[in-house]
Amino acid sequence: MDRNDDLLRQGMRGYAAQIAATHTPPPAAGIWLMAERRRRRLAIERATLPLRIMQVVGLVCAVAAAAWLLSASRVSVSGLLHDVETLRAAILAMGCASVLLVVAGCWTMLVVGRRLSS
Repeated sequence: MDRNDDLLRQGMRGYAAQIAATHTPPPAAGIWLMAERRRRRLAIERATLPLRIMQVVGLVCAVAAAAWLLSASRVSVSGLLHDVETLRAAILAMGCASVLLVVAGCWTMLVVGRRLSS
């Protein structure tokens, strides 16, 4: 058994020497830097997950509000509420502008968040 162990040891040492000669390991600092970057990226993704969820919810709500504003603007108003009819265009314009600003802000935050996490 002792002779087999010696042959196995010699074979393994020769194999290790051959691998060490042909394949050099990367520097430890490079491995540490990659691990640190990955740790930070994962921490940022975990921290910004609620923000990303709320941005998507905000986009959905803004689209729903825009659809509601468009459907509400088509409802006819009786003759008694004639003053409301004249204000409808201004209210609709301000509502659409507000929805547009919310959508643009949420979209911008989503794009910036994806760039930061990449």
